[in-house]
Amino acid sequence: MEAIDLLLEQWQKNRLSMTEVAKKFSNCSLYVTCEPCRMCASALSNLGIKEVFYGCSNDKFGGCGSILSLHLSDAVSPNKRGFKCAGGIMAKEAVLLFRTFYEQFSPIL
Repeated sequence: MEAIDLLLEQWQKNRLSMTEVAKKFSNCSLYVTCEPCRMCASALSNLGIKEVFYGCSNDKFGGCGSILSLHLSDAVSPNKRGFKCAGGIMAKEAVLLFRTFYEQFSPIL
């Protein structure tokens, strides 16, 4: 969502029309560490993003195949086109990144 907000802010400064913004999103590929959650997958579908690539799956809240498949056009709405989605890219490294991040905040026993 941070990346999308930054793009929208930049495109707004450039005075792009809604049609131009939609066209830009339809050409965007998003690379993320973890599978988008249900809320993010739905938002990405609404934006009309082209494709998403992620590392590890999100076994509790996944919106791109682990729990729900909101990236598929018929899963969201018949009027949405959905987006391509591929997961498991460098999954072990993605899990290690999360593990390292969360260990920083673990209380020392």
